[in-house]
Amino acid sequence: MREPVQIVSERLVQSLLSEDDVIAQVENTWRWYGEGSVIMPSKITLDLSALGVNGWFNSMPSYIAQTGLAGIKFVGGFSENPKRDMPFIRAKIMLCDPENGMLKALVAGDWISEIRTGAQPAIACKYLAASTQIVTIIGAGQMARASLRCMQRLLQIEQVRICDISAKARASFVEAFADAPFEVVPMEYTREACLGSDVIITVTTADAPLVKAGWVKKGALVLTMGSYTETDEALVTSADLLITDHIGQSLHRGNFKVPAEKGLISEASFAATLPDIVAGKKCGRETPDQTILCELVGMGAPDAACAALLLQRIKETGADVLVVDLGD
Repeated sequence: MREPVQIVSERLVQSLLSEDDVIAQVENTWRWYGEGSVIMPSKITLDLSALGVNGWFNSMPSYIAQTGLAGIKFVGGFSENPKRDMPFIRAKIMLCDPENGMLKALVAGDWISEIRTGAQPAIACKYLAASTQIVTIIGAGQMARASLRCMQRLLQIEQVRICDISAKARASFVEAFADAPFEVVPMEYTREACLGSDVIITVTTADAPLVKAGWVKKGALVLTMGSYTETDEALVTSADLLITDHIGQSLHRGNFKVPAEKGLISEASFAATLPDIVAGKKCGRETPDQTILCELVGMGAPDAACAALLLQRIKETGADVLVVDLGD
């Protein structure tokens, strides 16, 4: 029995998919999930630190009916990688035939994961922000840059405040957006960066209350990204609306984990999920003065959908790709 598997490199991924493709596919997948045609359980984490390894892996399976493929994103974070001149986040995506379990492709997922992460706040702002004139980004790393690149494509922005504990990181971020059609202002302290901002985005691994309720103006949108605590509990309990990409994940990881463990919030506390909002099944923001706190933990299904689109592009273009037969 033959089992031909396409092995798709990062170079080929980036040559056949654009940032606009990924943004569109993330929004599509959220819509499909909201419509009920995606199966995706909460991600599972393998934390290696208990045995002295400074890293972790997430396993993120999904089935997307529109693509006809089942997939799993296997992604990890490795703290020593920047010293090795390697990305902190490393990702691979496997796609299978859901009818027979045959592996169809192994896709390099670093770039897809980066742009998918960046697409999330851009799309969330499209549906939830009352205004995007002043945007604060806390954290000046690669994912923050990807977020702003995607936001540029969808939103009207006048000023971006970039806040990071590293002055070098702030300066590098400003330089990267020197030609942007908006002002980029480096700021050292989160309080000053948050005051008066329309949108506040946290993209860090700080696991600390970087944003406090008293610093957030009425009507602002606060977006936390990833698996850490990044706001104080007062903001969680005082926000007019709590929204997330996936409720199951948000109750056991990320900004809502500790409040959930304390009994301050539960599944009923969430006004909606972004997939339900994008699908038109629920309303997000209703008035300009609503303060919204939204957590974007990250879903594996959009990555799998992007990888499926990539396989379609390979077929359409006849691109040269390595094929390995796993059969006997």
